Amino acid sequence: MARRPSRARNPSPPKPAAVVPTRERILNEVERLIAARGVYGFTLQDVIVPLRMRVPAIYKHYRNRDDVLIELARRFVNRLATQFPITPGADPISALRAALDQFVLFKLSNPAYVRLALADFATPDGGMEYVKLAAGGSFEDNFSSGPLAPMHRRLAQLLRAAARTGAVRGIDPTDFYRIIKATLLIRLVFPDDSLLLRPPTRPEIAAIQQWLWAIARGILSTGTGDDARATRTRRQRLTIPPPVHAKERHARRRRPAT
Repeated sequence: MARRPSRARNPSPPKPAAVVPTRERILNEVERLIAARGVYGFTLQDVIVPLRMRVPAIYKHYRNRDDVLIELARRFVNRLATQFPITPGADPISALRAALDQFVLFKLSNPAYVRLALADFATPDGGMEYVKLAAGGSFEDNFSSGPLAPMHRRLAQLLRAAARTGAVRGIDPTDFYRIIKATLLIRLVFPDDSLLLRPPTRPEIAAIQQWLWAIARGILSTGTGDDARATRTRRQRLTIPPPVHAKERHARRRRPAT
């Protein structure tokens, strides 16, 4: 009996790629441009060229350029709001360090946010402060209300848990966040911003995480033990000799050589 030829199975058709809404495509391109050129280094014409659209198409989704930047800042605020997570049962010191490591990753993964945040800090009252507007209030208000308030409460909880171990001292969470946020922002743009212009390597990420943790340990030092000795050593290296007064300089000149 002749065997019937087997029929080749028709491969299932590939699933169509998810269509990215035009509104999101605009935001994605603006995010890319800010990371590469800065907040004020591009125009809407630069946005539409790679998207193959015309400027009027942007105005179907956003009122103006500032409206685009506020919406992009809102995207970053939502990501920032997830920082400093609480892990039940984790060692408090390890949990705090892991949270700071993740904070570094957040900044390195969102270079456009770094530039927007710096632009906000440089804008006097009355200017267009994109992140502040996206968060729905002033920087002070964010600690107690708005989408970032839960993040600040989690950070306060992490710091209290770490202080209860006795390995670090207690500190005002606002002061701690102010120092950590500011130092990390400056680290990523001074003396150069190369880490914002390309994906950082794993060793580069690890180096910045270690750097930030060293700063945090210095801030949280109890004044005893290895941390205190390390802090004193760093301070001694940075100690500037006291100035020599004019009379002392004059006396040294007149003193005979021996």
